[in-house]
Amino acid sequence: MNRPVVMIVLLLMGVCGMVTLCSAQTPSSVCAQDSLRLISPDEIDVEFSTAGRRGVKITWPDVLNDMSTCIAVVDTESIQVPIILDGIYADEVDREIKMLCELGGQVGAEDVNRVTVAWSNVNIALTGIIKGEINLSNSGGILSFGDGTWGKTNNGLYPYLPNTDVLHLCEAPSGSGAMLAHLSGLLSRGLWKLSGPGGTWTRIAEDIFDDGTISDNAITAIVIAPHDDNIFAVGTVKQGVFITRDGGASFVQYQTEFADSGSWNLRAVSALSWTAADRLFVAIDQLGLYRSSDQGTTYDLLGTFLVSENFPTGGDNIPPQVNCILDRGAAGMLVGVDRFGLYETNTDGATWSWSWSTLLSPDEEEKDVISLIVSPVDDDHFTVGTRSSGLWWTPNRGDSWTRLTGGPGFFDSGDTPRISGLVIDEAAGLYLGLADGFGLLDCAVGDTAWSLTTLPAPGITQFSDILVSAQSGIDYFLGTYGGGIYTPGTQIRLSDTIIKTQTDDDLENIDFGVYISFEDAAFDSSSDFKLVLQDFQGYAVWRAQVNNPDQMELVGLYDKSNPESCIDGYCGDESYNVLPGCFADKRAACFDFTDLDHIEFFDGNVYEGFTYYYAVTTFDYGNIATASPSSMSNDQLFSPRYPGDDLSVFSGAGNRVQLYVHMDAVADVGGPEIFAYPNPLRLDSGFTGGEGEDVRFKNLPENSRILIFTLDGDLVADLGTDDQVGDMITWTTRNAGERLASGVYIYKVEMAQREDFYGKVVVIR
Repeated sequence: MNRPVVMIVLLLMGVCGMVTLCSAQTPSSVCAQDSLRLISPDEIDVEFSTAGRRGVKITWPDVLNDMSTCIAVVDTESIQVPIILDGIYADEVDREIKMLCELGGQVGAEDVNRVTVAWSNVNIALTGIIKGEINLSNSGGILSFGDGTWGKTNNGLYPYLPNTDVLHLCEAPSGSGAMLAHLSGLLSRGLWKLSGPGGTWTRIAEDIFDDGTISDNAITAIVIAPHDDNIFAVGTVKQGVFITRDGGASFVQYQTEFADSGSWNLRAVSALSWTAADRLFVAIDQLGLYRSSDQGTTYDLLGTFLVSENFPTGGDNIPPQVNCILDRGAAGMLVGVDRFGLYETNTDGATWSWSWSTLLSPDEEEKDVISLIVSPVDDDHFTVGTRSSGLWWTPNRGDSWTRLTGGPGFFDSGDTPRISGLVIDEAAGLYLGLADGFGLLDCAVGDTAWSLTTLPAPGITQFSDILVSAQSGIDYFLGTYGGGIYTPGTQIRLSDTIIKTQTDDDLENIDFGVYISFEDAAFDSSSDFKLVLQDFQGYAVWRAQVNNPDQMELVGLYDKSNPESCIDGYCGDESYNVLPGCFADKRAACFDFTDLDHIEFFDGNVYEGFTYYYAVTTFDYGNIATASPSSMSNDQLFSPRYPGDDLSVFSGAGNRVQLYVHMDAVADVGGPEIFAYPNPLRLDSGFTGGEGEDVRFKNLPENSRILIFTLDGDLVADLGTDDQVGDMITWTTRNAGERLASGVYIYKVEMAQREDFYGKVVVIR
């Protein structure tokens, strides 16, 4: 459904802006007062049907949400932030949603990491548990550094995630500005592509790299081929490697090329490296390190890359867990691993040397190397970052190591933050690295004195990746986590902010149809407000006799929140079942919603020769977001059935139509059961021209005779074949010109084709 142009605006003190609305819509000011303008379907179609059960079928188009729902912001006394609601409420129950900004702060703030609005559905007992969170800070995402300042490269990324976590980031070596990112925010949010500078991030291959924390296809590593921006590889948790050769339009999975696909529960791709067309390296936990020389089509295991399973006491040799790969081509390759630090090969993987042997001993803690660089001025100088042991340097390819404590402004020597993303900016003569939680580090090439960077502060200290950019005008890209990327005024789909792990399973993907945005202002701590989202309660079907069309009787009611029924199946079918032990007159099963655009109601309580009026309305109790309909003291409100309908407080022409019921004659033998109608016969009701007097006997075989008696056995009427028309005989309830008294009368039908049939007729004067 298209969203309307109309917006509902909340001003500073909580007064809803008045806008020109169609008369069938409910303004936000009215919606905020728990009211809703009801409208009837524009028209209804009524026909008598003999297919299945005989009866009247009333069909009408479903009333569209843009004409029958409303949204508003209420209880805003504690906030000073202008809030704009947009969209059309698409759910079928009334809801109140409580919004809370616990810590407070400036919307779109760049100097703090957490300005969030948590929200929850209020009436969880009736309408379920739904929780969400909107991150309104703007300190994170993907940062870019150029011309001495930090900027943001977030256009197109989701602007609302509880945490905007860029878990993996890479740039095309060609300098075209093409980039890939793995986005997360409590849940993995898939693979994103940026085609070039000034472009918009677009999510790709969502069917492969879906949302989820434990998805088999959750991304673990990404790399763009050095020779073609349209070729890139994606490593996953349990599904091996996916490679695209058409810019992400399609992917080929490579899994059985490494090992049988049924044994991948603990075999995540842990690192990728692609430095030349024929040098793609793939590290897989518990399998080892593989090389492809044909752009990822086939793979060879570097089987000699093994470590002792029970170091330092020995044990079987196993593949180490690889964290990072520095492929220098002809100059060799370094690989950082868990526990054992660093390994080097100068024989293209045929043989390996351990570059940490003098440091690791039974008395030393194990070293998890997660980042590494080699000095561009001296091949013997290695610098590595570890997961929990700080920053280390060797001047002699690992014969001896020094833990670097840094220069002025460096974190204290007792701190051991995660050191990741070590890179070299040769043009600037700098080493750079990430000290997680502390900041960006730098060091002059050829030196060992690291410090917190002299570059301007990027506004956040939680980093995942740093890239030395290959494109003109940009020095570095920085992937961050834990921050936000919300720009004031950005519109957010409320349903996108649902936290699925805290929401009922059947409501995880609910579509509210509502959009919300926040203007440039500050929330106070613990400030709150509410959203009111209303829909009408359901449909009502009305019927009247032709002699009194304004006296309409309610014959069908469907409550969308509580569609109770005593019937299993659609009541218009011959195969419906009355549920055992259910005696209430609940007519919800007479509504058929099979057609997504139209609704049908079946009325089986109609009689041959009668003329009826039908109308269909919507109904409501007012806002029941915090109450059950059974506990409501409010009267039901109805939309109009016909012009000037005094039942309704709303204006409108209604949709009342007239129908004459006529049934064809039935077979003599084996036809439907004989019946009399109207039964009971009431004064001033019944057939046109015979109100309160005529009773018709239906489904009679040819040449039938009807005898009518009082309960005492006195003959009242003898109706023979001369009185029969088709399959009916009409009895005018008079005796010697006088109306018969009220009472119960017995009738006997005599027929050659069947056994005699007996029944009762009740007359009420």
